[in-house]
Order: sequence, then structure tokens, then C-alpha cells
Amino acid sequence: MQPDRILSYASDGLTAALYRGRYAPPSDRIVIMLGGSDGSYALTQTYAAVFAENGLTALAVPYWGQPHLAQGLAQIAVETVETAVRRAQEMGFCQTGVWGISMGAQLALLAASLIPDIGRVAAVSPLDVCVQGLQTAPRRKLLDCSAFTWRGCDLPYCPLHMNRLRVLWDCVKTRSLCLRSCYRDAVGAAEETRIRVENIQGAVLLLSAEDDTMWPSYEAARRIVRRLEDGGFQYPVIERAYHRAGHYLFPVESRWHKLFANARRYPQDYMAAARDALAQTLDFFHGWQ
Repeated sequence: MQPDRILSYASDGLTAALYRGRYAPPSDRIVIMLGGSDGSYALTQTYAAVFAENGLTALAVPYWGQPHLAQGLAQIAVETVETAVRRAQEMGFCQTGVWGISMGAQLALLAASLIPDIGRVAAVSPLDVCVQGLQTAPRRKLLDCSAFTWRGCDLPYCPLHMNRLRVLWDCVKTRSLCLRSCYRDAVGAAEETRIRVENIQGAVLLLSAEDDTMWPSYEAARRIVRRLEDGGFQYPVIERAYHRAGHYLFPVESRWHKLFANARRYPQDYMAAARDALAQTLDFFHGWQ
């Protein structure tokens, strides 16, 4: 599916692709789509096209890797999402939600906690902390900065650990892409690094795999739920966790599926979980009052 409108940084201050919902009456709702840390804008557009085919208008937005954006997973400006919200409002959309997967889920929760005009957020395989910045080229290495910034300042971050031998051993042992050891400080992370999910101004949907080998998304989702419950969060919170699934919970074939052992061992269960995750997400946004 081709986008209905391409937004460019030169003319719109934002790189994005708009996909209007098919087979549905015109709506004043829009969902901003944030892909994973691979930085594939094309894959984010694929996600948006799937939403549009199911009647939801979606705006695919890259947040790094474009000429005017961060060139690695470091100092990514949350204002990119804020600009997308503003452009959506200028196009006549009154209700703006955000969907993200993997690092995009982290950014979706973070943006919703900082931008009150975001009224609903769905996070697939999330983390509940800001993390340390990472250089992606010419070789991966940790940087002395945050992965995210807000109003020109680094957000407090949880340090990562990059022991290449440990990661290699974990990948061999699990037969999956396994970076969990890099995020071992997330459990006891300082409060200042936690995403203030209690500030979100709308319903929250959390989707994860119980045995996510990429990073501890299931444990993060559980912490988010507890934080919201303890804080008396006034909006609906829906959490779904899947067995025999993986980090990439979306029913579109990609190279990411083959990186996770459950997708190879239990392909039917894995895809059933991914299809259900999509169905839960579509119901979540279609049911927005």
C-alpha cells in the first residue's frame, strides 16, 4: 500500500508517511507509529499500512537514522513525536494515539508521559526505563549520554552493560538474539530513570512475550502495571503476555522472526500470538471513545 501523503522535513519539519484508514468512515483519530531500534522506516510504514487496512489512520514516523535526526541510538529527541502530534492536529485529527514496538515502545511510553495531547498508547515489547545511548556505526559502543533527550537535555538513564562474550554465549545458549544481560540493571534502576507512566493522559496497552530473549519486556510490563496501580492511575490499563512468542510481536514476516528461537520451534504458536497482539491493538484503538 502506498501512503496517502508524504511529509518531509524541509516542508513540514517532520519526516512521516500518512496512511488513511480504509473501509471505515472518516475519523478524527490518528495513531503515530514508532518502529524498533533497527531504524527501518520502510518496516514502520508496513506497520502503518496494516493499521490502515484495518480501518485506522496511521502516521509512520522515524526517530533516528534520517539526515535531520540522531544518527545512532543516542540523544534521540522526544520532540520528534511532539512535532508529529502537532502536525496531526494541523491536519484535523483531534485524538492522537501512539503505538510503538521494542525501542519504539519505550519512546511511545516516554512521549505519552511528557506530551499531554497523546490520549492513548500501545507498547509492544516495552522497557520501563530510559537507557544509555549507543553508537551504532562504524561499530557498536556505549556512549556517555542518554538514549533520549527532552528540551535539549539528556534524560536520566539506566546504564547498559555490553560484554560481547556474554552476549555471544547467551545467543548460542538460547539460539536467539539475546541481549538480556545488557539490561540487567533495569530491575534495580534508579527512580529518576523510570518512565513516569503515571503522567500518561489516557489508556495504556502493554503486550509482551513471557520469554522475550531480546530484553526483559515482560518484567518491564509487570512493573509498569504495578506502578500505575500503586499510583491510582485513572485510565484503563490492559496487559497481555504471550507464551511461545518473542520480542517481535507483529504478524508480518520479517528477518526479525528468524532471530528468535520460538519463531522457529513453535511457528504456529508464535504467529498466533502476533496475530492476537495485533487484534488486541486494533480493538484498543477502535474502542477509543
